[in-house]
Amino acid sequence: MHLVFVTFFFLLILSSKAHIPGTVTVDTLTLNKIRQHFNVVLAKFDDKYPFGDKHDQFKKFAENVANTKNLLVVEIPITEYGDKENAQLAKKYGVKKADFPVYKLFLKGKSKPIDYTGDKTENDLKRFLSQHTNLWFGLPGTIEELDRLAQEFFYASSNNDENAQKSVLERARKQVKQLVDKKEQRSGEWYVKIMESVVKQGTEFLKREGRRVQNLLKEKITNEKKEELQNRANILLSFKSLKESITDTGDAVKNNVVNAGKQVKKTITGDTDL
Repeated sequence: MHLVFVTFFFLLILSSKAHIPGTVTVDTLTLNKIRQHFNVVLAKFDDKYPFGDKHDQFKKFAENVANTKNLLVVEIPITEYGDKENAQLAKKYGVKKADFPVYKLFLKGKSKPIDYTGDKTENDLKRFLSQHTNLWFGLPGTIEELDRLAQEFFYASSNNDENAQKSVLERARKQVKQLVDKKEQRSGEWYVKIMESVVKQGTEFLKREGRRVQNLLKEKITNEKKEELQNRANILLSFKSLKESITDTGDAVKNNVVNAGKQVKKTITGDTDL
């Protein structure tokens, strides 16, 4: 009897800590509804009561991006006992327990999610979202205003608009001159160098440089050099096509979902505002 009580008490503690701030827990029905309203949904398939380094990284990530507009981070708990919670959803998307946690990115208008295959760390998840969306997360080495200019520059380059290219490049140079912090100055110089290389070699330079940087990161290098190269890789991610504009409709829905979740929790615990 004592063992049963201890087990129950342990599960009760876990359940109280299961929800992570900045996320919404969903199931088969609610995931489909949410996908209709959000442009960007990052789903995490995992054990119902996850723990460990990977889970800690996810907690940091979720809390860090909680205020990011137009992004909703959801958790999908999977159980293999009892009612086998969300087992059908896991089967539908080919999720296996051995791979937990599994991340999939759902973009509005796309029938299939994008699988995440990188390291399960806070910054790597941000890089993944930066690569496939138009959201800004402030990755190490990046500067928000120069990221916006990088996107403008890429658009001008893709359309062979030399005048627009020159205009954006000049604005970038002026922006870099205004930077005071040495690290930001170094990053700013990379934005400009990349733009100058694209002017000379075309947008294919971005792919070549990206591959070159990734290959260098695989070699045995100092931590300082690795940080420098990773920052450069982050900056390269800024030079991408301008995605479809994301409206603020998702934020209204996001607030409704979160508020509804809070109300349900209050009802269950008896802690109501009435």
